Amino acid sequence: MTEEDIKYFSEFLREFQKETDRGAALVGAALIDSRIERLLISHFADERIAQELLNGGNAPLSSFSARLKLAFGLGLISELEYKECDTIRKIRNEFAHHVHGLTFAVPKLTDLARNLRANTPSGDRFKGDPRQLFINSVIMVSLSFWYRPEYAREARASRREWNHQLVPDETTVASPSAAAPIVLI
Repeated sequence: MTEEDIKYFSEFLREFQKETDRGAALVGAALIDSRIERLLISHFADERIAQELLNGGNAPLSSFSARLKLAFGLGLISELEYKECDTIRKIRNEFAHHVHGLTFAVPKLTDLARNLRANTPSGDRFKGDPRQLFINSVIMVSLSFWYRPEYAREARASRREWNHQLVPDETTVASPSAAAPIVLI
């Protein structure tokens, strides 16, 4: 990691670990979502189109769930990473859609957190602490995604010529005000 990346991540960790359970779930999932967004943008052939698809009120890929499925479907993340992120997303949703009274001690959230597997250290220290399992998972997943966009650029989607594609008909003379006819080759 660069010095700038280390500083950013260190500041994030300081704030992240001070959060309430609800805050940790929301902030941790937001970090993972932003890492996946960066990864997807780096893979699209056209960054402007990527931004339109991923951001904004009616963007079809603006949800964490849609981005996660797309990243997995494109092979940009592994199956374990997909499952880990999906569990993080489910935990975030539980906190986001309940007004009060939730902590990682609630059985449903404890069960979800115990399904997290991202490089969890062995030993009793983590077994009984669902919050720590969640925090550990968010940290490990975000670190594994940190430079993934740079690697994904090597496999970036690109425009290509296709057999049987539309092309302008160069043989037809069109008036300046009319669009050239399009023919299939």
